[in-house]
Amino acid sequence: MIGAQTGRWYYYDGQKWIQSEPPEDGRGSVLCPNCYHQNEPEARTCEACGTVLVKTSTKIVCLNCGNLIDPALKICPYCETEVYGQAEIAQAGEKAAEPVLETRPAEASWTYLTSVDQVTFMLFSGGLGIFLGVLFGLLLGSTEFFPVFVASLPAFLKDMQGKLVGGLVFSLLGGVLGFILAALSGFILALLINAAIYFFGQPGFRLEKSKKRISLK
Repeated sequence: MIGAQTGRWYYYDGQKWIQSEPPEDGRGSVLCPNCYHQNEPEARTCEACGTVLVKTSTKIVCLNCGNLIDPALKICPYCETEVYGQAEIAQAGEKAAEPVLETRPAEASWTYLTSVDQVTFMLFSGGLGIFLGVLFGLLLGSTEFFPVFVASLPAFLKDMQGKLVGGLVFSLLGGVLGFILAALSGFILALLINAAIYFFGQPGFRLEKSKKRISLK
């Protein structure tokens, strides 16, 4: 209250009257409902604690420029900032929420086959031929399968069939023959692929990131 004799402002603290400066009416500033900090009249968020100072239930506040925008918009028309999934602010005093960005599916990329290296493709095919040749030779030498095919082999190989030694010898021969035949086939196939690419163009492969991850934990 104002003293009648001095004309100065006093307030009562419960025991005595103390002289003080008169309080501001607050019409020239915006009072934060959270920390009671005085903000500028045009402020939309508190400078001290970040609390939103504007009451709105139909608009959202752009966290970059502070302007009110339609909640259906995905880009702020004032600062062109993306506001994907930002929650609506229903009342003053609620702190500004961090914008939630929508997860977009990863765009697939295309990879084009320009050529095939004949040497590496030949070695790859030869390695595969060794594996298949050893398996076929082991099956042929340790069992009595394919009698018609075994009948066309030399006599010393016929006598080994169905025995342990026969399985080892046939596996060794199968691996050698498998490498030679598969490597030669791979070299010819690489030449044919390169010729097809030269005349008909490069084939494209669509690559996408897998959405599922295998965890060993």
